[in-house]
Amino acid sequence: MKLTRTTIVILVLFILSGVISWSTFLKDYSQQDTVSIHEFPMQIGPWSAEELVITEREYEVLETRNAFTRKYTTPDGKEVYLFIVYSQTNRKVSHPPEICYSGGGATILSNVHRDIPGVNVPANKVTVEMAKFQQLMYYFFKVGDTFTSNYWKQQFLVAMNSLLGRDDGQALVRLSANIKPGAADQTAQNIEEFVSTILPYLNQYLP
Repeated sequence: MKLTRTTIVILVLFILSGVISWSTFLKDYSQQDTVSIHEFPMQIGPWSAEELVITEREYEVLETRNAFTRKYTTPDGKEVYLFIVYSQTNRKVSHPPEICYSGGGATILSNVHRDIPGVNVPANKVTVEMAKFQQLMYYFFKVGDTFTSNYWKQQFLVAMNSLLGRDDGQALVRLSANIKPGAADQTAQNIEEFVSTILPYLNQYLP
């Protein structure tokens, strides 16, 4: 049987996909993270953090304990919730937060791409409606030195790093705040300001 160029390309891609999946599988179950993101600072500029509880069930879903949820506040009343999950070995720890929000009964009102001003961070800006309030959420992924808002790009980068034998970490960074009546723009500004403030620490503590 004569193989066409298209068939050959498909076969090559299939083999490459198998190699990537197998190497990633081996790394997921044979290595442990050497970086703990729990060392991420509790005090950053005027922002002070309060550690919030992650349940055992939530840790099971995340498939790692290398995660935290914190509430950062400033003396003048700004408030941002920061959730980070990180792994050097398990590409399954990062997934779009909308899945969890929708599964928990929340309604996604809007989901748009947003390049955070002043910093090279592409993010997803999501407005969520809960039972009694609305919440604004920004999230993005980090793979090594690369930030992306695209889940599939993040998965591709992780797979390629695994194939190349690199141990770059991967993280989901989610920031959120409750929207006070008539203050949607101010809420967005607070979150974007907070991202700009913590960016150097993301690069330092999430290698």
